[in-house]
Amino acid sequence: MADDGAVRGCACFRLRRTTRAITRLYDDYLLPAGLTVTQYSLLAKLSAAGPVTMRSLADIMGMDRTSLTRTLAPLQAQGLVVIGRGTDRRSRAIRLTDDGDALRLRCRPIWQAAQEDLARRLGGDTLDRLQALLDETFDRLHQDAAG
Repeated sequence: MADDGAVRGCACFRLRRTTRAITRLYDDYLLPAGLTVTQYSLLAKLSAAGPVTMRSLADIMGMDRTSLTRTLAPLQAQGLVVIGRGTDRRSRAIRLTDDGDALRLRCRPIWQAAQEDLARRLGGDTLDRLQALLDETFDRLHQDAAG
């Protein structure tokens, strides 16, 4: 039998397990609206950023472009986002449609309820510390990857 001590001590395993649990919580809240938390996040980021290239949105979301394309496909099919030509032939530009923005606005209180539920379960201070640690970790790893 394999030693599971390596898995228990693995930061990636722990983070992915926790991420799945948190994602489930948000997805359960957003299910009646027909969105996943990742899709809602994309709508929110597009609202804040305005039209952006596929590459820029992938960087903002911390996703690879293949995963981003796969996540955007149902949003595009529902008319919530438009993916068109960018500034050159090879680039693709993404923008939020009016319907996409309306859905984002309707889902904001739902997302907020999920956020409040998570804060209640973890405690507000713990959630604040977790978010700060996650941001710091992402920044450090992103700098290493970029530099």
